[in-house]
Amino acid sequence: MPDVLLRTRRSVMDAAYRMQEKRVRQRKHAGIALLVVALLLVLFAPAVWLAASDLNSGDPVLGVPVVLVTLSLVLLSAVLGVAMMTWKHARSGVHRS
Repeated sequence: MPDVLLRTRRSVMDAAYRMQEKRVRQRKHAGIALLVVALLLVLFAPAVWLAASDLNSGDPVLGVPVVLVTLSLVLLSAVLGVAMMTWKHARSGVHRS
């Protein structure tokens, strides 16, 4: 009987260790994703400000800076959406095979 208890204890400890490693890995990935999104926001903020001031001063809507900022914001929102869906699936335990 003690042998069965030791094997059960080892398997439970192993499962707990794997769960802890998974949590640490998920936190690390979430931190990296948040850092990337924050960096993208910091990089796009001056361009958004420039495009807003160009639009306010009467420049055409289809000017190069405005179009580039619009495309950049669409790309940023797409990246943010993919990151959020990945985070949602990771939290719900859905795994791709």
